[in-house]
Amino acid sequence: MKIYKAWVLDFDGTLTRSWLVRILMALWLMSYYLLRPWRLKEIFILRDWRRLREERFCATEENFYELQLAELSRRYQMPANHVEKILRAWLIERPKKVLRLCVRKNFLAAVKANQLRDVKMIVYSDNPVREKLRAINFSPDASFSADELRCMKPDAHGLIKVLTTLGLAPDDVLYIGDRDDRDGLCAKAAGVNYLDVKKFEELL
Repeated sequence: MKIYKAWVLDFDGTLTRSWLVRILMALWLMSYYLLRPWRLKEIFILRDWRRLREERFCATEENFYELQLAELSRRYQMPANHVEKILRAWLIERPKKVLRLCVRKNFLAAVKANQLRDVKMIVYSDNPVREKLRAINFSPDASFSADELRCMKPDAHGLIKVLTTLGLAPDDVLYIGDRDDRDGLCAKAAGVNYLDVKKFEELL
């Protein structure tokens, strides 16, 4: 494999196994709201958040996070800060408790080994990621999220901002992700070499 100065790593599905996270969180959701049926509409808030996220992933609106909160607040007649509290609980706080069970251990070990060889490790996710990184005990050299960059994959502008901020040329970087339709297209549009994490694991 070519030696790169830096790896750009997706988080969900790449450093962790998304299918396992989804199963564990779905079980938690069901058990939680089974005992609290009067709060059931919170599940629909979470569903609509994800749908809005999907609808806007190529959107040009730079303040899409605020627009999502405002839209959910309007739909459910709920203050935006209350909506945000629900989202934080189910998208950040509670997932942190299960993420260590879902890590791609061999891949993460390879990432840390290459980091010790002075390959810069950069995490770039469509979702808030810093607290999740602490939950899996990984400290990359830099981390970025779509909300910070005001750009979601597969739009390449976010990745280009990452490279510009860190002073990296596209040829210096390997992008490792789990979705060709997002990570792969994003890397290709930015002129960065891409490798699916499952193919990487086959090399271990």
